[in-house]
Amino acid sequence: MKSVALQNTRHIYELIDLCAQFGVRKAVVCPGSRCAPLLIGFGKHPGIETFSITDERSAGFVCLGLAQQSGEPVVLVCTSGTAAQNFAPAVTEAFYQMVPLLILTADRPPEWIDQWDGQTIHQKNVYIDHVKGSFVFDEENLEVAEEALDLAMTEARGPVHLNIPIREPFYPDSIDDVLFATETRSSRRYDIIKEEILNDDFWQELQTELNSVKKIMILGGQSEPNPELVGLLNQIDVPIVADVISNLHEVKNVIKSADLVFKTNDENLLTAKGTEDTKINTIIAENLKPDLLITFGRSVISTNLKLYLRKHKPKAHWHIGLGMVGDPFQSLTKTVQVSPAYFFSEWLKRKIAVPYQNQYQSVLAEAQIKVDAESKSILDVSVFNYFSAVAKVINVMPENSVLHLGNSMPVRIANFIGLDKPNVDVYSNRGTSGIDGTVSTAVGHALADPSRTHTIIVGDLAFFYDRNGLWLNHKFPQNLRIVILNDGGGGIFNIISGPSNQGELTELFTTPHKRTAELTAKEFELEYWGVKTMEELEKMLEGFESGILEIFTDMKINKNVFNKLTTETQSHKN
Repeated sequence: MKSVALQNTRHIYELIDLCAQFGVRKAVVCPGSRCAPLLIGFGKHPGIETFSITDERSAGFVCLGLAQQSGEPVVLVCTSGTAAQNFAPAVTEAFYQMVPLLILTADRPPEWIDQWDGQTIHQKNVYIDHVKGSFVFDEENLEVAEEALDLAMTEARGPVHLNIPIREPFYPDSIDDVLFATETRSSRRYDIIKEEILNDDFWQELQTELNSVKKIMILGGQSEPNPELVGLLNQIDVPIVADVISNLHEVKNVIKSADLVFKTNDENLLTAKGTEDTKINTIIAENLKPDLLITFGRSVISTNLKLYLRKHKPKAHWHIGLGMVGDPFQSLTKTVQVSPAYFFSEWLKRKIAVPYQNQYQSVLAEAQIKVDAESKSILDVSVFNYFSAVAKVINVMPENSVLHLGNSMPVRIANFIGLDKPNVDVYSNRGTSGIDGTVSTAVGHALADPSRTHTIIVGDLAFFYDRNGLWLNHKFPQNLRIVILNDGGGGIFNIISGPSNQGELTELFTTPHKRTAELTAKEFELEYWGVKTMEELEKMLEGFESGILEIFTDMKINKNVFNKLTTETQSHKN
């Protein structure tokens, strides 16, 4: 006769079986009592690898990294109460990056909500605005789980929440009593929905549009690595602009320095109207403006590019892609709901012609060459700074490796430097651009992909904020290299004009400190090196395979180098 505990939790073990059937191969679980059946079930299931992480916020980001790197749905489990709320930053990031997570939050039965019972809050729709769907799963609703798994995996993918009320008792007398069925009640597996085929009328419309304009730009936002897409774009005779997080660095002649190429000093034009310099700058600025802008991917890092395209709007703007569509330039005129790879493949098959591109391509190509040369010249003669340091780290990265970029300055520095190395994949939490969880996300990637070297470049505050990403209840990945840019505070606030102009109150933004990561490395039994010169950095990088490398630079020097890069490398500077 089955125990009451097994009767209460039978549906949970069926849910775990169903997850395995739908392609779940990994689960991240956080310890707790109310979630005990989920921990036991995932821990025992032979087809699912389970990672235990104590800190829920870190666990959420590790789960995000596992799902991004594997391309498969990953389960995230916690107990009842505020534990679920600690998943929110990672769930939100997954929503904006379209990453398939299945969040399973254990809950008290509904009659105990608002009864002063321990670890009991309103969990039912806790992520409602940042998930594809939110469901309550109980003994009678296995079909709800199927719907949730389907929803997480259909294009565009994203996180889905199952809240699971669990009644006591829920601990089995023995884990040997927990058995998984050889067959589940569902025979369904997820299939990616086939995208709509674009008909002849669409392609004729595109050809007509191309025939009517002289300047066409393709702009790639943040995208996952896609060699097929890179190969297609290499065959299209149109200028392609891309940030470092677009994973288009292997596209020939890509315009990679948009922050410098499209910085037009519009603010100076307001105070110098009628001068000869103003006229020249205005002409050059107009020369950079596309008539037709074709975008794909998600967010764009380059602030100057966004400001430029908002001021100098294209006549038409088409966005290609499945799922959420943003309009960061406030110029969108058409949305095409197909994958970029399909769109550009059809473009080539149908021999879509681009009649008037040569001059515009030359203008942008020459601008890129100019800023490349001037940037290198500035960095070569500058005192040791984090721009030069990041350039060195990126240049000596192993091929076929993965680069993770922290938010605030690291991702911006890398975007200034650019990436020329082949076979390097780039990831960054640019869905919401927060500093929370950057280390944890890289840990998840490294765990999912143990055969490649993973390098994260992260700021000091972001690292210290996410130190619990190193706190794993299993072996730390030995293929992860952590590079910390330590300038003694939040250096970005010493660079951007608002906070840096607030006198003594600037410290409220920069939060100066004297902390280092040496003791943190010791606590988590990781190797540690600290460097303060280019010579020390070059020496340490030679044998750097795993652990923490902390690069110390001066915030004021970094600001001076930034100012030189942004004022002396403009593509149209007189």
